[in-house]
Amino acid sequence: MKQRFAFRVRGLTLIEMLVVMTVIGVLAALLLPAVQAAREAARRASCRNHLKQIGLALHNYHSTHSIVPINYGSGIYNENDRGASWMAMLLPYLDETSLYEQIRFGQPLTDPANDAAADTVVPVFLCPSDSHDNGVMSDRRNSNVPRAVTNYKGSLGSNWNWGSAAGSVSNAGRNAGNPDGLEFCNGFFCRNGDHPPITTRLRDVTDGLSVTLAVGEAVPEWSGHTWWFWFNASTATCAVPPNHWQKPETSMADWWENYSFASRHTGGVHFCLVDGSVRFVSNSIDLTTYRALATIQSDETVSEY
Repeated sequence: MKQRFAFRVRGLTLIEMLVVMTVIGVLAALLLPAVQAAREAARRASCRNHLKQIGLALHNYHSTHSIVPINYGSGIYNENDRGASWMAMLLPYLDETSLYEQIRFGQPLTDPANDAAADTVVPVFLCPSDSHDNGVMSDRRNSNVPRAVTNYKGSLGSNWNWGSAAGSVSNAGRNAGNPDGLEFCNGFFCRNGDHPPITTRLRDVTDGLSVTLAVGEAVPEWSGHTWWFWFNASTATCAVPPNHWQKPETSMADWWENYSFASRHTGGVHFCLVDGSVRFVSNSIDLTTYRALATIQSDETVSEY
């Protein structure tokens, strides 16, 4: 009897304990994917909600100012530039009035107030499915120090003259035939770094508010041109397919490929359309359809996607 009870722990024999541990291990292996899937579903829902908030803020801004918030720069592309982004303009409509009031618009990034603002994390600009060093990352283009990043960028449209998508040009609508999709965009936002800003009003979106992309996802780790304060870091092109350039920091300098939309979600990218609705765009979307969704005045026929 002594030998029998020597192998019992809290009433279980060693063999019974092994059986229980095996069962627990099997159950954990079965449950873990379900738990992970549930967590990602919650993160995706939160991401969609952030885009909905941004879409609503865009409409509220337009109702107040009769114009979409603009990017603008002074053509210097370093910390002496006096530019700011459409996202900075939108802050009061996202419950970030105090941060907005801190910014000294028209002053360079070297201004202490602007420098501090550019380091401030804005939660609604971050997708919970991505990791971004608590919202601040180094190796941000046009800046020498870490900056608060964003997972959402405005759509430039489909005109593009660089990299694998060079030659993507729409021959109708805004800036027809001009391949410089950065400065002469055919989408909802323009970078506006080298000339007087090109502005957008909702009435300019003649292709239809419900079939035109306004804001989509980006991954800061794959593109240094991704931080919310900066005019050259808050827009992206749809000439390059979604999630085309999933590469780490060593490839951040390849701006002609990574100045595009991407996400950490499996299979595609969330977009807010001009009407404020949010759609998930598959990585396998027909490229012609994707580019047509990005233009605001080209009068293309958009198929199902």
